[in-house]
Amino acid sequence: MSDVPRTPLTERLLDLAVEYRSGACVVRASGEIDLCTAPRLAEALAGRPGPVVLDLTRVAFLSAAGVQAMLDVRDRELRVVAPRSSQPARVLGLTGVTAVLPRYETVCEALGS
Repeated sequence: MSDVPRTPLTERLLDLAVEYRSGACVVRASGEIDLCTAPRLAEALAGRPGPVVLDLTRVAFLSAAGVQAMLDVRDRELRVVAPRSSQPARVLGLTGVTAVLPRYETVCEALGS
């Protein structure tokens, strides 16, 4: 279901799938979001009509480059799904991003807000 261009390297590291549910664009990420793969995430988020739900449930690693990709589209009503005990949730909390981007435990919770 991914409609974001892939390269051999980023395809192995990050998978992105896009679907529309309950009037929102849901972008599901799996793998690692780092300096190499953050541009793919940015492309997946850019130009999407809001609200946009970014599901990081299956993301094992989130770097500052990934955080910046999210901050770049925060004006599009971005909702981030990152379970409390996950590495992405820890990064979002430590960087203070949760003060400007709401974090949810599940996609259903994010869609319900």
